Amino acid sequence: MASNDVQSQISALREEIAALQKDLGERGAEAYEAVRERAGEAVDAARPAVRSATRYVRNEGAAVAQTAREHPAAVSTVVLTAGLAGVLIGYLLGSYEREPRRQRWF
Repeated sequence: MASNDVQSQISALREEIAALQKDLGERGAEAYEAVRERAGEAVDAARPAVRSATRYVRNEGAAVAQTAREHPAAVSTVVLTAGLAGVLIGYLLGSYEREPRRQRWF
């Protein structure tokens, strides 16, 4: 009699777990669809801004290229100065990372 009672409780628990799994699956599918819909809306909303930014970057790039064609010496000077600044910064950072010399007394 006690084993019959335990068996019925186990059976009820299995049914409850199955119902919970089904409910969880349905809620997960609903959440997935909601997130997917929101992501699609976000992409659609961002599309005009991305187009505008792309157009702006393209126009600015063309202006920089035109200026570089008109003033090649200035561009060379800017590139050379930036390169020298990079080398100087790299040297300074490298010298700070090096361990200090230790004096050895023999």
